Parts: sequence; structure tokens; C-alpha cells
Amino acid sequence: MKIAICDDEMHFIDALCPLLEQWAKECGIKLTLYRFTNGDDLIAAHQSECMDLIFLDIIMPLLSGLDVAREFRNTNQDVPIVFLTSSREFAVDSYEVKAFNYLIKPVDQAKLFLALDDFLKTFNLPKTFFTAKTVDGFCRIVTADVDYLEAQNKQVLVHLTNGRTIAIRELFSKCAEVFSPENGFCCCHRSYIVNLSNVERFSKTEVTTSHNAVIPISRNNYAAFKETYFNHMFE
Repeated sequence: MKIAICDDEMHFIDALCPLLEQWAKECGIKLTLYRFTNGDDLIAAHQSECMDLIFLDIIMPLLSGLDVAREFRNTNQDVPIVFLTSSREFAVDSYEVKAFNYLIKPVDQAKLFLALDDFLKTFNLPKTFFTAKTVDGFCRIVTADVDYLEAQNKQVLVHLTNGRTIAIRELFSKCAEVFSPENGFCCCHRSYIVNLSNVERFSKTEVTTSHNAVIPISRNNYAAFKETYFNHMFE
């Protein structure tokens, strides 16, 4: 598990790390900690390392914790964030960027461990990930969160069930290997792959997903799509 701590006060990071290591040891988790004193370094590191969880101080010079979180969300990075602050006034703002939790400094060990236990429940859920190249670096996509994929020029648009779209720099053929019928997806058109679990209805010319997306079915793909869909539904 990769956990990053970003705080402009190094003594706070030094105090938090032993608590995280203690929790990981008690849970039998192999933990790698990353320490940052500014948001720019954290953003750069996350692009290559794909952190599992981030502890982020809200009040920092230059780039605040909320600014960093907005940067992650604007680039479709759904990494869980636990905000750290000595003031409760930013609690409402933390919901704007879908913070996983919000802890007041100095951090109480019992509350910290409880937040970590809650995170572990979601972390341990069986998930299939696809790590893809983006214009900024890399992002990790949960395949179950994908509504459909769309090939567009030299990139692939990954449309998520939450309404977001991630542009990735991967070959559509590579995506088709990951988002395959074995994993619950089907290529209904040479430029589209749809999540079969999200299919609301379909005709000979188009598919409508449960998230109101309408995507085409090509004449050559219809028979194979129909067979794959019903095989998926009656597994």
C-alpha cells in the first residue's frame, strides 16, 4: 500500500509516519510512505506512483491542500484524500473535492486508525484496475467504473459512470484486450467498447446505457454483440 503525506511542517510528518507504520504492522500490511512538504512535488509524484491514499494538509503556502485536491479531481484522479487541518472552517470545502475523511490536528490516534480502517474496507474490495498513460503521466482506472470507451483520433476517451471522462494515450486495441468480454465488456463498434452490465437497452443500430449514453452498434458487430450480451446476462 502506498500512502503519501503532504504537509509544510516536517515535524508533523515525522510524528504521523510512526502512527501509520504502527497501524500497518497491526493490520499485516506492507506499507510504503512518501513524504512531501509542498503540493507540486506530490502532484508530480502521484502521476508516476499512483498513491493509494493521501494525507493532505489544507493550509500550506503557495498551493493549498484544497488547490492540490482540485488539481487531482480536475484531471480525473480519484485517489482517496484525508484532509489534515487545525481548523474546522474548511470542512464544507472538503466535500467539494470528495474528500475521504477530515482530521483535526493534532491527530488523535484512535480517530486516525478508525479512518484508516474505513479506508482499508474499500481498499480490500476486489477490483480490476487499468493503469493508463495520460497527457500528464499515468492514472489508474477501476474497470467497473467505466461506462464505455471511445476511440478518438490518437487517444481513447474513457467515459466513467460518474459522468467524468478521462482521455488516455493508449491504443484502442490494447484497451480492447483489457476491456474484453471475459471482463464484462464488448466492442459494439470499431470505435466503441461498452460495459455490458450498464446496457439498458439496444437495437440493431445503437446501445443505451443506464447512464443515458447512446453509442452506435455497427452492422458487422451486431450479431456478436447480441450473443456476447446474452451470454453475459445469463452467466
